[in-house]
Amino acid sequence: MTTHPASGNASQLRRPLSPVEAALVAEACSRSDVVWLKPAGAERYQAVWHTWHDDAVAVVYGAGEQMLPMLSGEVEVMARSKDTGAAVIGFLAHVDTLTAHTPEWDAAATVLSAARLNGVDVAQQRERWASGAMISLLRPIAVTVAAEGDDDSPSGAAPPPGGPATTTERQPFHWGGRLRRALRLRRRRENDQD
Repeated sequence: MTTHPASGNASQLRRPLSPVEAALVAEACSRSDVVWLKPAGAERYQAVWHTWHDDAVAVVYGAGEQMLPMLSGEVEVMARSKDTGAAVIGFLAHVDTLTAHTPEWDAAATVLSAARLNGVDVAQQRERWASGAMISLLRPIAVTVAAEGDDDSPSGAAPPPGGPATTTERQPFHWGGRLRRALRLRRRRENDQD
């Protein structure tokens, strides 16, 4: 990973994204349905589904949608490889929260609605978003981390937070065992070859 001067409190060193950086951010964010956000003051990144719209990460959150703290100011965004989970690019983004039923909101809502998986109330979804959810565009302003480009780079993921559903020690017991199933498959292949 390569860290750029835009990370940390070096806002005075911030410069506009180069065309290559802008293209990399757009490519990484449009290839995946999930980015990782870290709002100001948060300790961890949080996975968020999104769409790439108007050169920004478009997210909807609030009532009946993904739960996020109120996004404002600047947030850190990390785009990861859909295949390996390795970090591709990290950037700071300015949060532009849209006002419901404006042309910008309608355009973002149309794109988000089309990308929304497992929508429960598709017919009333936009009205629900207008009354109880927020639509924000996260506009990239500075690249903070760029991947080296090899698949062996660690993803940088933090260990899972503790809790009753976290399994960090031994794997659960599999009745019948995977080994026995593998041996049966090998015997079948050997018999088929004879």
